[in-house]
Amino acid sequence: MLTPGDLVKIHDNTFKYFAGKLAIVDHVAHRDEYYNEEGKIEERTYYLITLADLDSSHVFPEDELTLISKAQNNND
Repeated sequence: MLTPGDLVKIHDNTFKYFAGKLAIVDHVAHRDEYYNEEGKIEERTYYLITLADLDSSHVFPEDELTLISKAQNNND
């Protein structure tokens, strides 16, 4: 699970504008439930991300993001 502040790379097979770029996770945008091929319910988490070098944001499912660096835990 990703957390706010994590640095992620957006997969190359997504929207051309965002493909392959680095981004910061802002927060969980929403969660969806769906049935997989075996008929079991699974959950997919979507995150609002902001590009690291621009001020552009978009919502992506977790499986289109690759974690590059975890944010430091500030709740110590």
